[in-house]
Amino acid sequence: MLPSSEKVIRHIEQHAGRRTKELAEEFEVATGEFDEFVELLMRHQKEGSLLRVPHAGWDIPERTEYRVGVLEVARGGQGFVRVASGSIREEDIFVRPDDLGHALPGDMVMLRAGKPPRSKSSERLRNGKVVDILERSRKPLRGRYTLVGSRNGGVVKLADRRFQQELFVSLEDSAGAKDGERVLVRVMEGALKQGHARAKVVVRLLNEGSHDTDLRTICETFELPGDHPDSVKRDAEALPAILPGASWGDRVDLRHELIFTIDPVDARDFDDAVSLERLKGGELRLDVHIADVSHYVKPGSALDLEAAVRGTSIYLSGRVIPMLPERLSNDLCSLRPAEDRLTKTVRMTFGPRGDVRAVEVFRSVIRSQRRFTYEEVLAILELISSGRAGVELPPDHAAYVDVLRLMAQLRDHLGSQRKKRGALSLDIPKLRLTLDAERSVAGLGRDTRDPSHSLIEEFMLAANEAVAGYFLKHKLPLVSRVHPPPEERRLQDFKTFSNALGFKFAGKGTQQDFQKLIDRTAGEPLAPVIQLGLLRTMGHAEYVCGAGLHFALATSAYCHFTSPIRRYPDLLVHQLIDAHLDGQLSKATVKREWEGRLPIAAEKSSELERIAEEAEREMTMLRLIRYLKPLIGQEMEGRIVSIHPFGFFVREEETLVEGLVHVATLDDDYYEFDREKLVLEGQKRRRRFALGDRVRVELSDADPDQRMISFKLKKKLG
Repeated sequence: MLPSSEKVIRHIEQHAGRRTKELAEEFEVATGEFDEFVELLMRHQKEGSLLRVPHAGWDIPERTEYRVGVLEVARGGQGFVRVASGSIREEDIFVRPDDLGHALPGDMVMLRAGKPPRSKSSERLRNGKVVDILERSRKPLRGRYTLVGSRNGGVVKLADRRFQQELFVSLEDSAGAKDGERVLVRVMEGALKQGHARAKVVVRLLNEGSHDTDLRTICETFELPGDHPDSVKRDAEALPAILPGASWGDRVDLRHELIFTIDPVDARDFDDAVSLERLKGGELRLDVHIADVSHYVKPGSALDLEAAVRGTSIYLSGRVIPMLPERLSNDLCSLRPAEDRLTKTVRMTFGPRGDVRAVEVFRSVIRSQRRFTYEEVLAILELISSGRAGVELPPDHAAYVDVLRLMAQLRDHLGSQRKKRGALSLDIPKLRLTLDAERSVAGLGRDTRDPSHSLIEEFMLAANEAVAGYFLKHKLPLVSRVHPPPEERRLQDFKTFSNALGFKFAGKGTQQDFQKLIDRTAGEPLAPVIQLGLLRTMGHAEYVCGAGLHFALATSAYCHFTSPIRRYPDLLVHQLIDAHLDGQLSKATVKREWEGRLPIAAEKSSELERIAEEAEREMTMLRLIRYLKPLIGQEMEGRIVSIHPFGFFVREEETLVEGLVHVATLDDDYYEFDREKLVLEGQKRRRRFALGDRVRVELSDADPDQRMISFKLKKKLG
């Protein structure tokens, strides 16, 4: 049996300098467990709590001049290593270009660190030199392949101008690349070859700029999954169809009720539906019906294991990588109109002002009466509120006016209740790419929250919170969605940010403090800048086992339940509901099994979600850059939304395109950055650039390799 991490660390603290085999002998590690023991040591080295000192054995970092961390490289070729701190807090370490060796951005490296700056107030970082590459980054790099010889393979010169080194690619790792081709390569672990780091071609960029090539690039960069395995697809195809009108004795039959879906016009799957009824005494009963994915995807099945590996559906521009096979996502679990479908229903009874009075969760069978688009619902809501619709009304709108009027009233009550308890209400429009039939970007739009979107949003929030409360009431194991409050450092940065915009923020950082600022600046020209800054201040939401705080929603009980087709934590919640309704969770052994499984599943789901979000952002940025490339030289107007020592970012007001005006392009003066006032100020002419300033800029570059949009300042507006 392997020793615990605590024992290993304590032993090395007391007996520094032991070699790996010596440690294994002292802990009496069995031969069959030696590799696992080595992995334990290496994991602690990556975390920064232990260190294998070159030629001197294992020790703790604090007693050595060596450090471990991930390498980042600036434009000038200088390196910065964010130290894996372990139990100590350290600043980044600066690495000169000549001291990088063969290390590349994203590599986990070991450094020999120099002495810290003499003065604690000094802004200089201590220097270091890379002495070993512990783990290569998995992120591919772009470059041009040059064939060295018919038998020797070739070399790749990286497109990134920060690096002069070339990578060696053997013939068997070249994927058939031809001399002079642009390629995407992944650096390989192991010894150097002919003085070069070794690499493998993962994408030949034959039709660079096309949607397919960009898609392959993003999929390789983030190692996204491809098609579902044949065995998983066969299991999905073997699932029985739902017979119209069939009897479902173990389910509440809701097929006679007025139930409908509301989705985007281009939606392909429909996993949630709603219905509403007025009860006696002014109460309202809202039913949220969610596709019963767990009826088909049982814990431990091939479908379940594959969904866990994927974690989420990934929405790349023009392509979806689904978590579940299409047989489920687009057929059996799609709540299409006029078709019987199996669902789980959350029934919530509200008082006249939106206060929750009762919650039920049960299995159901429904038959959606109508598939609404957001645009159709918006037209009816406008008719209700103003007596006329801005767009053409659907021909059957009269049958839905009364229920949508009630839904709008409940939506407003729910929003008011959430705001009263401190939930944040941000309204930040997002850039939307409009694609043509060939999946090329045909234009730019913006997604905004309109009354139809907020209606469904409020109902789904209410359902998720109601289910979390149901779990806590019945003492069930739970995967919850948590959102931490802003860190103190970020809070101080936001105070500086808002003060620089002229909106003094002196609060302690509660939800109410932030919302007061949002309300105070509503309608102001700088409101979008404030809300963008606030969004960047917030931490990242994640999944955990057990209840926890969701700061932005101001609740201590929240989970994801409403999208089991595309999010694995939602599917877990559905499976747990099944186990509860079937009486399985009353068995101590079954409950312990779930409690042991959930923390790992929650952590993995959070990790996969972050990867998916980053991949989606990169694909959007890449396609946007392709669209902007022919428009270089075009002028536009925008506002400065962030300022840094190297320049400022401008957000175009109509399309929301954001680009950098680099300080090097401001050639009329020498500009310095004021960290307290967040301004760039010319040292001779005293010209200043501040947050929120309106400027006219020219699109000067759209670089797909660096994922960078650059502007050149034309003039500062009034």
